[in-house]
Amino acid sequence: MQRSNWPLLDGRTRPLKMKEWGDLAVMDPDAGKPPRGHGFLAAEKDWLHIDAGSALENPIVTLYAGDDPGAESGWDEVEEITVISTTGFLALCDSGYEPLRKENLATAGAGPYLIRVHARDRSSDGKKPRFLIQVIPGERTGSEPEPPSTTIEESAGPLLVRTSFEQPDEWAHMLHTLERGSEQYESITVIDNRAYAGLTAEQVQARIGRDDEDWPDSTLVLIADERALASAEFPLLAVNNLPDEDDAPFRITLTAAGSFVVNMELANTSFGDWGRGVDADGVYREEHY
Repeated sequence: MQRSNWPLLDGRTRPLKMKEWGDLAVMDPDAGKPPRGHGFLAAEKDWLHIDAGSALENPIVTLYAGDDPGAESGWDEVEEITVISTTGFLALCDSGYEPLRKENLATAGAGPYLIRVHARDRSSDGKKPRFLIQVIPGERTGSEPEPPSTTIEESAGPLLVRTSFEQPDEWAHMLHTLERGSEQYESITVIDNRAYAGLTAEQVQARIGRDDEDWPDSTLVLIADERALASAEFPLLAVNNLPDEDDAPFRITLTAAGSFVVNMELANTSFGDWGRGVDADGVYREEHY
């Protein structure tokens, strides 16, 4: 395709004219397959997929090649992710990966870009979804980091995902406890990756892979966040990742988590059964074997 070298997009806003409503992408149209992942944003090299929601109206999109001071208010959602451009070309594309605008958003050439996406009315009937997409060049060091994976490392079964990296001694102590109690914890896969630093439970869930029938690789997730690592009990955040179930997350101590995982895998109890047994501070502490 013909490529534009237009150096800057200065807040140009207009409705996108599309024959059929679908998702959006910021990508090199000559790149390979789209990123695998679920959630608002999913990224790989030369690719950003944006879930445009369920609204049936054509969207209104504002593009900035750079930051836009004061743009944080008035939006339902704001998320950002890093995309590595290996070709030095990124364009806004539709769900068929055809360019909607041919202006090059990779204004600094090949390298990392922080892409911040603001959204409003993604799933509002009768309203046009609105997006503000900021494509901000990252620092060039000569050796560019890999972009964060859009999916948790391929693994099935219960996950323990670390999202806080400010307490290394406490994390090491937790891992030692897990190793000592390997009989109860042996089915747990530990994810220790700084790409997940600060992620919310919903963001972790969005990065869990799914099979061809959209079933998640892992249906039970334990999150070691800042609160979990700040207490000697290690009150992990337990999250039910079964499709179509809306059980609220709850906290469970590391000591009780072993029996929790075993009983959940054996289907002896439901996630909700455990959630209803929390103490007044919202933490489950009782062990069942």
